[in-house]
Amino acid sequence: MNKPSSLPAVLLTALATVLVVGAAGWGAVAAGWLHLGATAPGSRDNELETTVGKKGGNFVCEVTVSTPQGKLNSEPKVYADVMVVGLEPEAKSGWYQGEYTISESRKGALRMEGSKAFVSRPAMFERFGQMITQEEFTLDLNDGTFVQTLTFKDGTRRHMLKGVCAKFAKAPFK
Repeated sequence: MNKPSSLPAVLLTALATVLVVGAAGWGAVAAGWLHLGATAPGSRDNELETTVGKKGGNFVCEVTVSTPQGKLNSEPKVYADVMVVGLEPEAKSGWYQGEYTISESRKGALRMEGSKAFVSRPAMFERFGQMITQEEFTLDLNDGTFVQTLTFKDGTRRHMLKGVCAKFAKAPFK
């Protein structure tokens, strides 16, 4: 007496399992729970690089402010702050919500060097007992590093703000 073969049942079960796992995987990718490829769409590097493009973009930055209390060589007041930075490549300009000269209404000139954005603006005002001749900030689009620098009439430069930025998302959050 021959026993019936279990091979068709095993193959049918394997095929059903592959179909169920494939459908679940496709659903996870479609829902955004699973990302395929070298750089996931939600990763920091991809987020910063693709945000700038031709249109530019806005970034939210967490910074540490280090401002002298009187003269430039006085003890600095150090505190944390949050601000928005904007880059506008088509207009070749940029700005940040700072307390010096580069603002949305008084933008600085933008130039790119690789993945680093440089925004600068000539200045002519006195602060900390010295004349400020230029303000500049940099935003590294690879890691989000933000640094704001003032240049004084005597040629000295001082970093006033340092921090890290990420893409600014407006509602609806997709």
